[in-house]
Amino acid sequence: MQIALELVPKALDSFLEDSEAYMDNFPKIIAINIPELRSVEIKSFEASEHLLKNGVAAIPHFRLIDRTLDDLEAKIEKLVSLGLKQVLLISGDPPIDIPDFVPSGVQVPQAIKRLKAKFPQLKVYAGQDSYRQSFKKELDYCKEKLDAGASGFFTQPFFSEGILNQWLEQLEGIEMWIGLSPVAGTASRNYWETTNQVVFPPNFRFDLEGNCIIGRRILTLIEAAGQNAYLMPIAISADKYLNELRTF
Repeated sequence: MQIALELVPKALDSFLEDSEAYMDNFPKIIAINIPELRSVEIKSFEASEHLLKNGVAAIPHFRLIDRTLDDLEAKIEKLVSLGLKQVLLISGDPPIDIPDFVPSGVQVPQAIKRLKAKFPQLKVYAGQDSYRQSFKKELDYCKEKLDAGASGFFTQPFFSEGILNQWLEQLEGIEMWIGLSPVAGTASRNYWETTNQVVFPPNFRFDLEGNCIIGRRILTLIEAAGQNAYLMPIAISADKYLNELRTF
């Protein structure tokens, strides 16, 4: 099992230092995932460029709602020249504070085909979301991305072994980076339930210790399936989460 850690860049130099420290202290962390957030000044492309120039494996996220195919290809080409091996493409949601926002219209399968044609050696991952629509619709969408050439999936976090087992069964043999994220406190719970439509197990504990108990069980399941993990320490420091979760 390999692990990717999501970190949000606030300043390039400290971002590099933090990335190197986490990878040194947790040897199974083999790459840093960099989300593309409107609220963060440093974009995924810039942070990935800085890591790659310093020999740190980066997995940039690109929100397709914000960019053209030509812009996407140009940015990927620059990163590939620096050693980029993997990229994650997501659709992205329109901003709620820009009522006249015009989306690019670029679709994930379309972008996958374009990048795989231009960079056949590049692993192009897509997202998998267990909560946004019915199981069948999401599975069909995953198959559409695979048909377009997707290398595999980065998933939204799983909070239930039962739901994860369903997806491991349906996507057997497909490379998956399975999401884990702590949900501790009312604000965090409301975010996942309201924004992401998550339904938590009835006995789910909304504290760090409880999250890490189920997290360790899910990591065991991931390893047994020969898959990889994707850690997203949202609203909790990465140090605190990794040290509490630590099984690797």
